[in-house]
Amino acid sequence: MAPKVKAKKTTKKPALKSKVPVQRAGRTSTSRLSSKNQLTVPVDILRRVGLEAGDEVEFVVNDAGFIEVLRAPNINRELLKLAGKYGELFAGFDLEAERDSWER
Repeated sequence: MAPKVKAKKTTKKPALKSKVPVQRAGRTSTSRLSSKNQLTVPVDILRRVGLEAGDEVEFVVNDAGFIEVLRAPNINRELLKLAGKYGELFAGFDLEAERDSWER
């Protein structure tokens, strides 16, 4: 019979959460363009400007020849919010009956 071995107890220290983003040692804010013309934006840059997964961005070449990455306007989202806000106005509206009443 094999001798019983006690498992070592590990004391896990709680992770310190810093409110200030810290750049990891050895990291730079550069990225390489892939063969599919894709770029990965470094996380410290994303955090600094407040971009998150799913955000749309717009690329613009300015007068000095630099590429600017801008947050795309949320026109479609705002329009959808507006459409959803007043949906109850047409609760009893019969679109098919309305179309049938039109003169052709």
